[in-house]
Amino acid sequence: MGGYNNLLKLSRYIKKCKFNFFAGIAGMIICSIMYTPVPYLMGYVIDKVLIPHKSYIELYKIIAVLILLHVLRYVISIFSKSIFIKVQNSVVNEVRVSMMDKIIDLPMSFLGKKEKGYILSRISECGNIGSLFSPMFINTFLSIFDFIFALIMMITLSYKLTIIVIIIVPVYFFTVRHSSNQLSESTKLMLETGAVLSGETYEVLNGIEEIKILNGKKIQLRKFKNKLNQMVKSSIKQSKQILFFMENILLVNNLAAVLILLFSGIFILNNQLTIGIYTAFIAYMSKIFATTSSFASLGMTVKPVCVSIERIQEFLEMKDENTEKHEIINENIESISIENLSFKYDENDTNIIDKLNFKMNKGDKVLIKGENGTGKSTLIKNILGLYSPTEGEIFINDKKYSLIDKRSIRSKIGVVSQNVFLFRGSILDNILYGQTNKSKEDVVSLIKKYNLEKYIQGFENGMETEINQNGVGISGGQTQIIAFLRATIAKKDIIILDEGTSNMDTETRKIILKILSERDICNILMIISHQEDGMEFINKTLYLKKTNDN
Repeated sequence: MGGYNNLLKLSRYIKKCKFNFFAGIAGMIICSIMYTPVPYLMGYVIDKVLIPHKSYIELYKIIAVLILLHVLRYVISIFSKSIFIKVQNSVVNEVRVSMMDKIIDLPMSFLGKKEKGYILSRISECGNIGSLFSPMFINTFLSIFDFIFALIMMITLSYKLTIIVIIIVPVYFFTVRHSSNQLSESTKLMLETGAVLSGETYEVLNGIEEIKILNGKKIQLRKFKNKLNQMVKSSIKQSKQILFFMENILLVNNLAAVLILLFSGIFILNNQLTIGIYTAFIAYMSKIFATTSSFASLGMTVKPVCVSIERIQEFLEMKDENTEKHEIINENIESISIENLSFKYDENDTNIIDKLNFKMNKGDKVLIKGENGTGKSTLIKNILGLYSPTEGEIFINDKKYSLIDKRSIRSKIGVVSQNVFLFRGSILDNILYGQTNKSKEDVVSLIKKYNLEKYIQGFENGMETEINQNGVGISGGQTQIIAFLRATIAKKDIIILDEGTSNMDTETRKIILKILSERDICNILMIISHQEDGMEFINKTLYLKKTNDN
């Protein structure tokens, strides 16, 4: 898992900002070239200017050249790294959008089995990809040019010392490589335990009201602590690996410096080397070791990113709910036929719905009845395409539902449920959610048409009233009124009320039922309700029984 070939999967995102990508690389290569003469000039100052001649003018000239090189390198480095910051954000955001786009299209049979916090954590892993395009990482990758330029200069200064360095480099490389591999494994473990902890944290935040009501604090804290302890263990292991990694590098680096000092001292005493050349050589050697360390520990940076890419790709490559469903419903929906439909959420469960047959035609107003657990809401989820039948088929206008693009069907269905989800934004935004050809004037007209003005005027700022997360502060009845307007703002072929008036007061419920009875708001109306008062307009009833009763 986490092979380097996963990096190629980012190519389509890099293409969108390829000019900046290559411009940034060019800038960093220029920075490497500009650094090359710096150590040589420093050694030259010692050997040719300070020791033999003590020339102030020569010193000032070379210092001026060094300052100019450093300033130019600074300007180019800032420019190129700024470009890579843009590339970094561009790539990460494109991956995030792709991830969210895919997750929205994944089947509920998958999403329903995954904790929301876990999925949220997986989305957040997109941020890990950004490290590949950070100026620091790109500079590490391009340090190969520093290695080449430094090696050439070292050979020029002293081929004997260069041979010693070349002998040391493999030892240095494999020491760092071994340490970084161990660190990479502990990092992967910490990522996974972190994702699990995020899932648990999300569950606490999402269900905090129920936790308070049921006095479940101790139970939830115990579960949270168990997940936290797992992450702490993996975090401690990772921290220890980082400690060994750093100390191993430092030890080998120091021993190499002492060994080079030993041979350099011998060469200087034998007049085979000057202090200036030694000074320049050490500077170039530090570049060689820095590059060697960077490449040896490359896996420590890249491996976790490759793992993240692979985990993200799992989502992007999954079959979505519309895979191989290319048929589009353009005409109005005038009939729904359910033939031998059976459904269960898990293959090891018994069927919630078993061999159901039913047909609805244009003009039908259907009441779906049954005890709790008989599959009323589950049937609606099948009709909405959120879940697919385990057996049997649904036909829309005599076309197999299993072959139809679900988005084209949902565009023709309006739903009001018992638990309505409201999005952040104004009431108007929520009513118009998903509508591209409707405006505020259409909403105002609809409210007047339905005589629902007082319900909207009851909000502090009318339709412009801002809604907090999931409608906190708004009553269940008000929420269902908003959902009803949202479902009927556009002429839908099918309207579904899944306990859609259960939170309304008696007066409001009568108004809604009167609208459903007297107005032609859809081709097919489906109502799930335990309250049958005022539903004399119903012309068909579907009674569902528990499958073990059949």
